[in-house]
Amino acid sequence: MKSVLIFALALATGPAAAQPAAVSKPISAQQKTLSGQAIVLPQGPVEVTFSEIVVPAGGAIAPHKHPYPRYAYLVSGRLKVTNLVTGTAAEVKAGDLAIDAIDQWHEAAVVGGEPVRMLVIDQAPPGFVNTVRRD
Repeated sequence: MKSVLIFALALATGPAAAQPAAVSKPISAQQKTLSGQAIVLPQGPVEVTFSEIVVPAGGAIAPHKHPYPRYAYLVSGRLKVTNLVTGTAAEVKAGDLAIDAIDQWHEAAVVGGEPVRMLVIDQAPPGFVNTVRRD
């Protein structure tokens, strides 16, 4: 009788509800930095650092460079990035993925009245800092 009851309950409830599947949607696929350089990763052990950077409205990021790859995803705002080596400039906005120039001096300034919020991923050998500021 017990097995009949279990079978009856199974029929009444039907099969287990299917779980929703995860969805993966590529946001960007890039092979070059903002200045057109090929992306080359450091050799050997690498430390990956995740950071959040907020630049207030009217703010700027002073001249600096990155010896290793830096990837920035803009969550909000707009940023004008000027490469001081090539003289080129690029504007990135919320939803964009920007790959900073490697070992080239550049600076950035907020465009418009909204602060910039970006999520940044650095890849560098353990113990190395990936931002060098110009004096």
